[in-house]
Amino acid sequence: MPLSVEKEFTYVFTSKDVESVLRVPVKIPYPQDARDLTGRLVFEHNLPCYIEDDLCTKIEKFISVETSRLSDENANEALERVRCGEVDVESLAQQWETVFVQEVKQFAPAEEVSSEQHFSEVYHTLIHSPALETLLNLEHTYALTIEDLIHQRDKDLQHLEQEQQEEMKTALSRVGTSFTDEQVNQLAQQNFELTQMMESKWASELSRQQEIQRREYRDWVMKVHEDSKGIGTPTYMQRVRAMTSNLVEAGMEERTAQTRVEESFTIILGAQMKTTHNLRLLCTSAMDLCRHKPHTVGGVTMAQPQRLQTAMSLYSNNLNGIILLVDNRVNSYTGIKKEFARVCEWSTDFHFPNLHQQLAGMKSELQGVGKRGRSNTSDDGDRASLKSGSSGGETGTQEKKGRLVTGDFYITRHSNLSEVHAVFHLVTDETVRGDISSRHAVILALRNIIKNCFRYDINTLTIPLLLTHKMHEEMTIPWCMKRAELVFKCVKGFMMEMASYGGHQSRNVQFLVPLGISDTLFGNISNMLPTIFRLSNPVYMDKSGVKSSSS
Repeated sequence: MPLSVEKEFTYVFTSKDVESVLRVPVKIPYPQDARDLTGRLVFEHNLPCYIEDDLCTKIEKFISVETSRLSDENANEALERVRCGEVDVESLAQQWETVFVQEVKQFAPAEEVSSEQHFSEVYHTLIHSPALETLLNLEHTYALTIEDLIHQRDKDLQHLEQEQQEEMKTALSRVGTSFTDEQVNQLAQQNFELTQMMESKWASELSRQQEIQRREYRDWVMKVHEDSKGIGTPTYMQRVRAMTSNLVEAGMEERTAQTRVEESFTIILGAQMKTTHNLRLLCTSAMDLCRHKPHTVGGVTMAQPQRLQTAMSLYSNNLNGIILLVDNRVNSYTGIKKEFARVCEWSTDFHFPNLHQQLAGMKSELQGVGKRGRSNTSDDGDRASLKSGSSGGETGTQEKKGRLVTGDFYITRHSNLSEVHAVFHLVTDETVRGDISSRHAVILALRNIIKNCFRYDINTLTIPLLLTHKMHEEMTIPWCMKRAELVFKCVKGFMMEMASYGGHQSRNVQFLVPLGISDTLFGNISNMLPTIFRLSNPVYMDKSGVKSSSS
């Protein structure tokens, strides 16, 4: 069956009292507008202008008739092939069914909504309803229960450690009299096993309690959502009103909050299409942005404003992220990884798997990558771990074993943190404590992280400005100023480069400097920022209508 054919179009017209005939081949179906063909014919054959409208009408009619005729011929030929048995009717019907199901929405099967998706929609509805305070109060009550449980665990482990230290001290002082070296080794082994047993017991108890809370919380959310659809005033509205009344009565009490040293700036990026962004320079601990901090006012457990905003934006296009600098082992046993794991376990995550489960998934994925061979995804940034610009024999060995290298990062999701939804665990090494350039693997990783933020609606990102979470002896004032200048300039360039991915939406970037930094150095870094970024100056207008801008 021909999909297209050429037909001869004939047009008879009179010019200067002479009858002329125009014959041109026309492709059927014609892929362009008939007026385009008419204009070309008039120009090429020097046709009189007064016949243009009539010529266009005749061409349109010719194309319509011939296209319909070609369709009829093709249809008849197809039917004849079916009658003759050249085409399998069942196979043809299945093909048509597949096409209609995939391409026509009316015939597509209804999409099944998973339980997780349904719960997220219900939660998003309730968190933006009068049930907000009740919902957060329940979360904080659960957090206090977990906090008490952790305190008991730490107390028991500390008591056991003290007993074991005293017992070991006594045994070592009596070596050669009451104890032999072998007995001391056996005692150390017994103490280790006993500690492991108690830690496992408390881990199991904590996991059990969090699972109970998760189940109860989800059931409560679904029940309140169902009650809200009923006729009349639901029970949960009465609880919300009582809760609001208590909060209003207790709202005048003083509350203590940890103060932060910070400076805020509004900047403009872009040449022609300018976009306003917010920058903040913070001097605090990274864990302070993550730690869940419930507090009681007038006997009522309340949420801090930061936690309230984080909960309301959980299922939205305005997420918060933070970068944590970690080593190349996917675990939570040392350094800031251990601190972050303790912060995560202080409250139950009701929406995502806990940190240990997410890390276990990362390990499995990393092992699979090691077996398949790592693909270079430094530009796409869609994988859990990203390949950066490392080179050398060590990198090849690590790739074969499925290990992370400097510049790789993996992402975990959280709903139980104070001001963070997504955590970028960025792998670093000792080289960041020396002089680095803009081509260092960690700097390139910042580009990939910012690209992910632009792609996936993470509009607030916290970056360790000096690429470290602690101050060290070698971090002199010149060193810190040079590092801050490098990160500022690179982040500015990356944001301008990535603007094409996320449109021209305003974003928030927080630069975090470690605790212990001097006021003088903080001021110097703050003064440097306006020299690199273009600030947005306000415009004032006096009574006479004259505009002026602040310098």
